[in-house]
Amino acid sequence: MGLGWLVLGSGAGEAPAQFSVAAGSLTVRGRVLDAQTKQPLVNAQVNIRTKYDDYRTLTDAEGYYTLQVSAGRELRDFELIFSHPDYREKYFHTAFQPVLRDDLTATVEPLRARVKYRKNKLDMPCGDRKALITKSGDTLSCTFACESAPALTVRLPAGNEMRVTAAGGFSLRITDEKVELRGAENQAVALQVTAVMFRR
Repeated sequence: MGLGWLVLGSGAGEAPAQFSVAAGSLTVRGRVLDAQTKQPLVNAQVNIRTKYDDYRTLTDAEGYYTLQVSAGRELRDFELIFSHPDYREKYFHTAFQPVLRDDLTATVEPLRARVKYRKNKLDMPCGDRKALITKSGDTLSCTFACESAPALTVRLPAGNEMRVTAAGGFSLRITDEKVELRGAENQAVALQVTAVMFRR
């Protein structure tokens, strides 16, 4: 099947972002919160819309959700949408559109690798081990010596957050239009998204 990869679109306007994953399976989990109070939203609908099917679930009493998307062609070009009767609908790209630009810096600390894009921070936890970061052009490569699967966390304004987990390390290719995440061949990819929603 080739490398596992995830493309995060950052198109202008209200067009939904397009994502593609070539991996054994994809788990999407996270939490939905009120933007003002940061309280969990109960029964918010989370929808993964693919070319062939829709995957839907509701958040629980603590605002958490989990969706398992099976492997196959349908993993290409899907949308992640949050909705609630009392709140404005939110596409994934609305929260994460301004994340990645060219001016990144990378540092390695004992417990994590940290990458900064302007005011945004990307933390890559690695237990008590270190991560090796190399940067070449618009590609940031991370090699981990972790006992558990390494993870990439993107924290954004207003409390939105994205976390990607992939075994064996991964690399990020950064352009103005998209970010491409590459992992080991045929591995499972887990995407965790915390979304904040504003009242209508």
